[in-house]
Amino acid sequence: MSMKKNLLFFSLVLFSIPLSAQKDIRTFIFGNSLINHEFQSIPTPSQETSVPHWFQLLSQAGGHTYNMSGQYGFLPQHANLPPIAQWAFDLIEGAWDSDNEPFAVADFNTILITTGNFIQFQPPSENYPNENISPLSATNTIFDWCMEEEPEMKYYIYENWPDMAGFLGSGFPPAEAEWDNYNAYLNGDFHDWFLTYHDQLVADYPFACVKMIPVGPAISRVLREDLFSAIPIDNLYEDDAPHGQATIYFLAALTTYMAMYEEKAPENFTVPDIIHPNVTTNYGLVVDLIWEELENFRFSNGESRVFCTAPVSTAIIDYGVEIRVNIQPNPASRRIIINAIGGSHTADILSVDGHLVVGDIKLYKGPNEVIVKNLSAGTYLLIGKGKDGKVLYEEKILIF
Repeated sequence: MSMKKNLLFFSLVLFSIPLSAQKDIRTFIFGNSLINHEFQSIPTPSQETSVPHWFQLLSQAGGHTYNMSGQYGFLPQHANLPPIAQWAFDLIEGAWDSDNEPFAVADFNTILITTGNFIQFQPPSENYPNENISPLSATNTIFDWCMEEEPEMKYYIYENWPDMAGFLGSGFPPAEAEWDNYNAYLNGDFHDWFLTYHDQLVADYPFACVKMIPVGPAISRVLREDLFSAIPIDNLYEDDAPHGQATIYFLAALTTYMAMYEEKAPENFTVPDIIHPNVTTNYGLVVDLIWEELENFRFSNGESRVFCTAPVSTAIIDYGVEIRVNIQPNPASRRIIINAIGGSHTADILSVDGHLVVGDIKLYKGPNEVIVKNLSAGTYLLIGKGKDGKVLYEEKILIF
């Protein structure tokens, strides 16, 4: 491993992620038309064939704040840094003026990145044909640069859906058997390519939150349900690229919203008529299906591939083993990472004279972020608690 990466890892151990679920998302998107389909053959009133458009509306309904900037390209182009803020949306305030400001000024807290959907014929570590760069090496270049510019960010891989042209015999839209073969590939070899890609990135950046959002598989999961399988394919996609119509980008945004906010999409969201009525009238079911897909998307050790922290619906679990924690950095000024070893539990922060400062902190197995920037300088005690209120441990926290 390079000295540069060692230094990056050291910085991230002390000061960075995984972060807890946040209410304000500021993201830069290294994207393509499977995130933002700007030049539709079937025009829409605004930018309904984009993930950011729907993400913004869902964020408003959920009581959150969303700002973003993004650019078009494939990974080799994205690796030509710094990026530029190319995208503009009717409903979204841009996060960054790339013509006049450095990237770090934008205060991004998330990166969303996607690959081409036609490169999965060879491993992600192999160079693109006639190029001296691979999907993995290009992503490493992007992540390294972003981490130097803004250390405290989450990184999300947007798993898209494959090119459809190779599955069509007589042109678009696909026949029933062609559609079945396409979905088998989407959930098979295509998905496996993304798993390999994600696994290597997690290995390369062990102290960062590098997660994957299974957008293509989640959409496929919804569309294979009886209520939605009757929707004509040419009501969902407009070509064999395949660029979606508004319904596809709405489903993609639902998946991305729930992954990044780590919560179900808001129940009070009113789905506009531009979305297919089968989805509109069964919005709650759609949300449940996608949420189930996200919750079940895990590494072999049970850790989520999607969520940086345990989502709000997850209960505290008693693992029946010794519970202890490791705290970094300590001393701290803004935030600490409490690594819960042994299992999930709750904890309190007390002043040294015994006054409760922060109560019932939910600590899940693995790293957890706790904000301490509002605490006065001094010494505090972190008290771990069992289900019966029994003290599991006491650890000092120094705030400066």
